[in-house]
Amino acid sequence: MNAKLKFTFLASLLVNVFLLGVLLGELPRRFDEGVSREDRMEKEIEKLPEPLRVRFRREMERMREGNEQLRNQIQEAREEALRTLIAEPFDGTAYDRQVSKIHDLYGQRAKRMAELIKEVAKDLPPEQRQLLAKVLKRPPPSPPR
Repeated sequence: MNAKLKFTFLASLLVNVFLLGVLLGELPRRFDEGVSREDRMEKEIEKLPEPLRVRFRREMERMREGNEQLRNQIQEAREEALRTLIAEPFDGTAYDRQVSKIHDLYGQRAKRMAELIKEVAKDLPPEQRQLLAKVLKRPPPSPPR
């Protein structure tokens, strides 16, 4: 084998090993991306003691049912913001109004969630409130790619 062919073969081998390492390094993250926030939360809820788990699930279901109208309002506000964004002539004030409306609706949803958490937590002993806080804690962000 001449030197040029040896060098090409060695370079190809190194690139392939490097790419294999990148692929194997990315695989665990690829599988975790498909896990939804609800799935992660459900996994954490399973760790709670039975009475707290049942109560928390019941309250979460009640909140979901109560948020259906709010969820629809958020979707409508998003769609209106997009219509405003592409309309000719562009009306920045109308767009800002829609974005503010979306933020207000999200704020209402967050306030409802906070009230629910307060209602569930008010009669719990400190150790169960700690478990509840762990369930509600957001997972650390994924490292940038």
